[in-house]
Amino acid sequence: MAVPILRYSFGIINWHQEEVQKTERKTRKLLAIHGQLHLKADVNHLYVPRKQEGRGLKQLEEACAVEITNWWNVLTKENPLIQIVRKHQHSINSAML
Repeated sequence: MAVPILRYSFGIINWHQEEVQKTERKTRKLLAIHGQLHLKADVNHLYVPRKQEGRGLKQLEEACAVEITNWWNVLTKENPLIQIVRKHQHSINSAML
């Protein structure tokens, strides 16, 4: 349930790779504490889709890379509406300084 919230923050907050990995480890640790994951279980099996007999969890590192790529694609598009938004954002940032 927290993955969509984290995915949204990946494009806004500058996450470091170590922070994302730490969050992944913390998630696996919580699963083990609550009896949802055996300590010696295959970690990769967590991220296999349920249709393929996996757990269906989303990998945060992959989600982070996808979201940053999506933001970059939006920011570099030559769409007139995107240019207006960028110009407006630039004027707001200039006014704040």
